[in-house]
Amino acid sequence: MSNTDHIDEVEPTDTTQPTPSDTDQVVITMPARVKRALVAVVNFFRSLITGEIIINPTISKGYDYLFYIAFLLLVSIITLFSSLHMQIRENVLSEQVRLLSERAVRTEEQRVKATTHSAIVDELKRRNIPLYDCLEPVTIIKNEKQKER
Repeated sequence: MSNTDHIDEVEPTDTTQPTPSDTDQVVITMPARVKRALVAVVNFFRSLITGEIIINPTISKGYDYLFYIAFLLLVSIITLFSSLHMQIRENVLSEQVRLLSERAVRTEEQRVKATTHSAIVDELKRRNIPLYDCLEPVTIIKNEKQKER
């Protein structure tokens, strides 16, 4: 029989079993490092809530850096909103240009329809104005200034 077999067969003694009085008074101890970290976190949040963090010398050394970051955030927000405003303005203007372009096309189409020979004849008939078409061929009279050139 080996040494380990002998240990497994040993009956527990009365001293190894917990007594009811021992279980009632269990004390949990934390390591000192964990306890210090917990106290530091609690003190940090307490000073943050009460406002004492503002006068803390280690924090006050970084105020210039914090102000610089706040300034950059403010500039970033202003840039974002101004670019958004410009984009909205560009969309509105492009929509107005599109509408004006469509209107110009319609107006040009109406002008072309109104200046055709048949449209002029119809308008003159509506106003009871006689139209006399030229029976002779059209001759172009050239300007003398154009000949000199």
